[in-house]
Amino acid sequence: MKNKPLRCALLLNFLLISIFATAQQTGRWKLVKTNSTVDARSECGLAAVNGKLYLIGGDGPAANVQVYDPGTLTWATKAMAPVPMHHFQAVSLGKKVYVLDAFYTGQFPDQIPAPNAYSYDTETDTWQQLAGLPADRQRAGAGAAAYNGKLYLVAGIKHGHSSGTNNLFDEYDPQTNTWTALPDAPHIRDHSSAVVIGDKLYAVGGRNTSYHEPNNFMAFFSKTMLDVDCYDFKTGTWSTLSAHLPLGTGGGTAVNLDGKLFYIGGERATDSIPNHSQRDVYYLDVSNPVQWVKAGNLNKARNGVGGAVLDHEIYVAGGAGGGQGGPPPGAKMPGIPPQGGMPQPNQQNQGPPPSGGSAGHGGGDISLEVFSF
Repeated sequence: MKNKPLRCALLLNFLLISIFATAQQTGRWKLVKTNSTVDARSECGLAAVNGKLYLIGGDGPAANVQVYDPGTLTWATKAMAPVPMHHFQAVSLGKKVYVLDAFYTGQFPDQIPAPNAYSYDTETDTWQQLAGLPADRQRAGAGAAAYNGKLYLVAGIKHGHSSGTNNLFDEYDPQTNTWTALPDAPHIRDHSSAVVIGDKLYAVGGRNTSYHEPNNFMAFFSKTMLDVDCYDFKTGTWSTLSAHLPLGTGGGTAVNLDGKLFYIGGERATDSIPNHSQRDVYYLDVSNPVQWVKAGNLNKARNGVGGAVLDHEIYVAGGAGGGQGGPPPGAKMPGIPPQGGMPQPNQQNQGPPPSGGSAGHGGGDISLEVFSF
């Protein structure tokens, strides 16, 4: 029995390691095997209503709403959207899903913001056209969220992928079908997200797509935003968190999972690394917003992805992944004729168009992933 103290020490050490590992658990993503499939799409929105997920929009022609039922693991095809809509964050309120801003016509880099907002009624499977933003505030690529019966839109870009990145903040009242301009956010950003947690709205992620260089129109891929702006509904004031997003991207998605702010995926480039969709996921406990925590990576890299929370789990769907980001094939570039989709000067921050999906809706990957702790 003289080895008993050693055995006890080893057992204690094993228990301590197990406890530490459990405490450090950051969750994991798993691919959902569904019983039916739908066309791939990117630059789309995903929202949860009454226990189901609603996938809306996508880069390309107008698309049908697709509804996912987690009880049967099936997708169902619903009403066609009234217009093309892409580069937006879908937001649910009551039985409806709202698209407050989106591009609806034009080709890269000259897409035009939709003049109207829209709502989709999940009970009647019908779309309704709503009042649009004032002409000088129309945009796409903004963050959208709901609070206390009203909807909020922050930041975005006015002129496709060319210019007009802004810090505008607007409130939409669905009861009166009216918009109200609110104080500007501290930072400009587009291809970004907004999340409401408690009595605060967080503008997170995105980039400055208005940034271009003489020989590199696509230089904006590296101009990502790490600052997180916070609007306090109780005081009507903005502030900026001291905890910066560890890895900035454009075209990611953000959600509120049980009081934690999650930022997921997106695309980015650096001076030495070409633009690419990302698998990274981070979260911040806003009750003590000191430091972001690295969560488990996505199984598939995704940009232009939709995200939503259902039954205390995060779902993502759509998004261009697996390849380097860039404009769609045949895109018109300023001063550069289309040559298979990609402009030729300064290939450093460019790559082939995203792979893995239907050309009709900007490629992408419809595969569902779900995250839980």
